[in-house]
Amino acid sequence: MDLRKLHIFNTVARCASFSQAAEQLHMAQPAVSIAVRKLEEELGLPLLDRSGRQVQCTAEGRELLARAEAILAEVEDLRHSLGERRNLLRGELTVSCPSMLATYFLPPLLGSFLAEHPGLSASVNQRGTTDIRAALLRGELELGVISEEMENDAETLERVPLLEQPILLCMHRRHPWAKRREIPIEALHRSPMVIYESGYFIRAQLDRLCHAAGVQPEFRVQSNFLPLLVNMVRQGIGTTIGLAILAEQERGIVGVPLAGDARLSMALAKRRGARLSRVNQAFFDWLAKAADAAN
Repeated sequence: MDLRKLHIFNTVARCASFSQAAEQLHMAQPAVSIAVRKLEEELGLPLLDRSGRQVQCTAEGRELLARAEAILAEVEDLRHSLGERRNLLRGELTVSCPSMLATYFLPPLLGSFLAEHPGLSASVNQRGTTDIRAALLRGELELGVISEEMENDAETLERVPLLEQPILLCMHRRHPWAKRREIPIEALHRSPMVIYESGYFIRAQLDRLCHAAGVQPEFRVQSNFLPLLVNMVRQGIGTTIGLAILAEQERGIVGVPLAGDARLSMALAKRRGARLSRVNQAFFDWLAKAADAAN
């Protein structure tokens, strides 16, 4: 059944006049009459009584009119909904992010973006930067936060810089090292630590620094669950590595730079040339614009 003919019939029935309906629809009256007649032929039923001064619905016409109004209202609601999505008033932002940035850095960014688009929601998946990069390259993710220090993949991944901070050794504020200006890597030998599992770039950086110095810390806890690591540090079970945003926001924890100016740069990335959802693309562009303005 043609929605256009249904709309024309609905207008004629409501106006009780072919001429008034034609005027309202901005159509020629014969075209309106033909559309209604074709609808009647399609259904095999008379829908309008044309014998009086005003057009009246037959019993079948009244039943169709009620259903037509419901159908047309549903179609209009669907058009409105899709139009809002097209204008970024509805939809879901999806991004994968390592736990430290998801906990301390991402919330203000997401809050600002969602405040500009109240009809949006966000889904944040926590995983390591190594896994995120691989999933982006395989086309399994649209957006993900990765380390800028990872393999040179500028030809395959497009990035928006997010932050650059020194890698700190994070510890309880009463730890014997808490007031040092920096911690030499050699001090970590056989030192108790609670640390990220493999797959996180910050863990890879620690492993690289320790291997180069011939150092082997005592890994007492390995987990990708950041609150667990933070609470282990608070209990004095061991130190961990993190960024300044962790030490700044976690009560009772201080961060001391590792010797050698070890740093970590993070960026939001997408596969170059990939077609993103409108919401994800808008978030990427929004961050890119903010990064350009900051520079």
